[in-house]
Amino acid sequence: MKKKLSFRGLIPNIFTFFSLTLGITAIKFAIEFKWENAVACIVFASFLDNLDGKIARLLKSNSNFGVELDSLSDFVSFGIAPVIVVYLWTLSDNIQNSWAFVIFYSICSASRLAKFNLASLDKEDKDLRFFKGVSTPAAAGLVLLPMMISFRFENTIDFEPIFPAILIIITAILMITNMPTYSLKGIKLKKRELPFFLVIFASIVSLLISDFWLAMILIITLYYLSLPFAIINFKKTNSDF
Repeated sequence: MKKKLSFRGLIPNIFTFFSLTLGITAIKFAIEFKWENAVACIVFASFLDNLDGKIARLLKSNSNFGVELDSLSDFVSFGIAPVIVVYLWTLSDNIQNSWAFVIFYSICSASRLAKFNLASLDKEDKDLRFFKGVSTPAAAGLVLLPMMISFRFENTIDFEPIFPAILIIITAILMITNMPTYSLKGIKLKKRELPFFLVIFASIVSLLISDFWLAMILIITLYYLSLPFAIINFKKTNSDF
């Protein structure tokens, strides 16, 4: 007898569907030249992407359907939408054959998600502190970073089209490498670290409310500055890297 799917089991999937909807809507806004709305949709999709898995674990409603749905949603929202937004923003009118950047990034994104799904089936790989390669939401953040900077520092910073194109290539390659990167799933706080964490968290939330784009710029920058530390920490605990 097949097990019926309860409403509790659907809740994480609802968040995933919202994330997918935001990713698709970002493309619509880009077509309409509403750049800030397009980037904001992808940013909020990344927030929801971090929530659905946590909610599934909290409600004990993990399912194979949810895993596959999350992967497909990530591909649309972070593997296709960001690079199309950047393509329409600056690449299409300034760089010949710039659609190749979209194809390259999307292929790398699909490869990264496929590799992640296979790794999740490996029962021996239990180190939740690290991912292999940059995650698709983090990659989307770096690809969209020039746009965020232009929103925050309007009329003061003007990027050459080649700069976003180079970022797309670098980010795509980072997704498919085996380079260790920090994972939020593996973060465990000691009691004495909790007050410090709460202060940092409150500061980030305050900045997001008061100066959204500056907060996003800092978050993305700090994440990528953390990559060398992730490599060092990973090497300390894994001699086969």
